[in-house]
Amino acid sequence: MDKNILGILNRANSSLEERLTLLEELYWANWEEIGGEDLEKIFKYLSSKDLEIEEMAKALSLYNNVAGAYTHEFARIIANYYIKDKIKFFKALNLNRDEAINLVYIFKMLKIFEDGDREYEEIKVSNKLTAEELNTASMFFNMFRTICHT
Repeated sequence: MDKNILGILNRANSSLEERLTLLEELYWANWEEIGGEDLEKIFKYLSSKDLEIEEMAKALSLYNNVAGAYTHEFARIIANYYIKDKIKFFKALNLNRDEAINLVYIFKMLKIFEDGDREYEEIKVSNKLTAEELNTASMFFNMFRTICHT
């Protein structure tokens, strides 16, 4: 991985565009080349509650990264996105809908919730999602219901 890309993490004032480029690079990265200190910085960055929705949307793909690396760590990070802010999670998922099926398996594996219908209703009544984002949430919970009841 290009050290200039990882340098983005060291700059306090990196732009959103630079951070999105970093996340794209991480998806394609050879994770064996990333050292311990850089790896810690990456996981700390991904775990930040200050991620923009666009960053979170890109980060949702990392569970399914090309190298198949650190899937447990990425699963935990993604699950925490949902746990910390369900609305932000679905806004991000709406930007990266193709990842929904992979995320359903994470939620099932980590037992994030037991009653998807109740979770969906809580999100629906919050009135904080657009119609499109709510449709994404509905799709996600329908997938969860189908996978978990088969």
